[in-house]
Amino acid sequence: MPGRHRPLGTRARIGTASLLVAALGAAVFAAAGGPEPSTPPGLSATPLAATPLAADTQRPNFVFIPADDLDATTSPYWEAMPRTAALIRDAGLTFTESFAPTPICCPARGSLLTGKYGHNTGVLTNSGDEGGWATFAANGNEERTFAKCLQDSGYNTALVGKYMNGIEDVPDHVPPGWTEWYGSVDNFFYTGYNYALNENGTIVHYGGPSDPANYSTDVVAAKSVDFLERAAAKDEPFMLYAASTAPHLPLPPAPRDSNNPFTDDLAPRSPNYQEPDVSDKPAWLRTSAGVRSAQVNLINDNDYRNRMGSLLALDDMVGDIVTTLRDTGELDHTYLVFTSDNGYNLGAHRLIHKMAPYEESLRVPLVVAGPGVTRGTDDHMVAAIDIAPTFLELAGVPVPADVDGMSLAPLLRGQDPAQWRSDLLGQYSGPGGQGDDGIAAEQVPGQPIVAAATDPVAHYLDIPAWSGLRTDRYTYVRWYDTDRTVVHERELYDLSNDPYELTNLLATPAGRAANAELVARLDSRLDALATCAGATCRT
Repeated sequence: MPGRHRPLGTRARIGTASLLVAALGAAVFAAAGGPEPSTPPGLSATPLAATPLAADTQRPNFVFIPADDLDATTSPYWEAMPRTAALIRDAGLTFTESFAPTPICCPARGSLLTGKYGHNTGVLTNSGDEGGWATFAANGNEERTFAKCLQDSGYNTALVGKYMNGIEDVPDHVPPGWTEWYGSVDNFFYTGYNYALNENGTIVHYGGPSDPANYSTDVVAAKSVDFLERAAAKDEPFMLYAASTAPHLPLPPAPRDSNNPFTDDLAPRSPNYQEPDVSDKPAWLRTSAGVRSAQVNLINDNDYRNRMGSLLALDDMVGDIVTTLRDTGELDHTYLVFTSDNGYNLGAHRLIHKMAPYEESLRVPLVVAGPGVTRGTDDHMVAAIDIAPTFLELAGVPVPADVDGMSLAPLLRGQDPAQWRSDLLGQYSGPGGQGDDGIAAEQVPGQPIVAAATDPVAHYLDIPAWSGLRTDRYTYVRWYDTDRTVVHERELYDLSNDPYELTNLLATPAGRAANAELVARLDSRLDALATCAGATCRT
């Protein structure tokens, strides 16, 4: 179904529940976290003009702000981010159908940086042979990020904050493509205090909450502002990647926000929250449902309060960045992009974190403002893999032919391209056969796990490997369990009738028979996307 633009005044508000703040202790933090059709518009590997959107001939700047674990379906995040809403959302274009194909931190960020699906970066989880920064770097991806392409074309580039899981193993590493580098090098960055940054090759330590200036989001904000002030004084375009960990667990609110107006609410209770009947769900969820439900009861509300509270400082950071751009005269030449690496389950289907093929994990915010950007909303199906080719096209830099994503530039202009995707691939490689690559995130602390051959421990700690297809109507999933190879179970949801994915249409023999023809078509398409590369991912 083709996407449609709607005027700004018709945008639906997200949620109205108020927010609250309370401390979620670091004790609950778990770290290892036929003929081919013609190419769609905006995907040429030849240089493209940087000015179709811009009102002048100056090469545009870019400010990219990825939130961490911010879902687009459950949390009323705009209530905690009024400045971001006013300065980016209301000034630009909101993509209402935006997805994270591999909904966990490291693979998602790899896709954002390269414009490639996880099977083409080789990164499908946070650690091991199929995950983590080491795999990303070993596969040569650091030489092919949009930052590297922009820097090679004359851009002044900077990263501040979170890069990729696993970089802590080589804390002094500065990847190619970055003129300035202020990357976090340990998992304490998630807690907001007592962490270290690699500042252009020098490890700098930041202390505890006794000095409020150490709060990690505020440090990201300060270094971002400093970079922008200096970059604006130079005769070259710039790109800033400003990556706080808000609202990732267990980041608390900034000290100034510890007593805010949202201190009495619970996490939202959507229809699939603590889903009471999981008998139609795959075996890993059926067997671990009790443990997972107990964990949701234990931490979910405090987690929600911290999440919403931490967004207040992220909102301040966005305000500081936009103010700096305005004060330096660069705002009218700068594209501002706010999104998230992946979503967050927040109790949906009895799940806490992400990784799942369900809507809460997959759907993420995406708003873009800048020169010539249409205001309003757009419902084309877009994804993390589209960010890199968009930046490159807008900058007039050749888009590499092996990029899987599609440039959003036509959509930002308000155009309806003749060709656009109607489905997306989803992937996750899970913890592996021994559970070594899992994130160990969902177990109730102190509760023993009794495992059997048919009930592996990994079912209680992570989510098994899966691949899936998200169309404009259906979510189709193949579960591989811990072996990552053999399909054990399948799920099919008709989102037009079941938006909360409560009824698996393949859970019964009758359902499987009734949907056999549809499943055969979905299997064929999923097989094609699971091995696609470059142009074949865009057809």
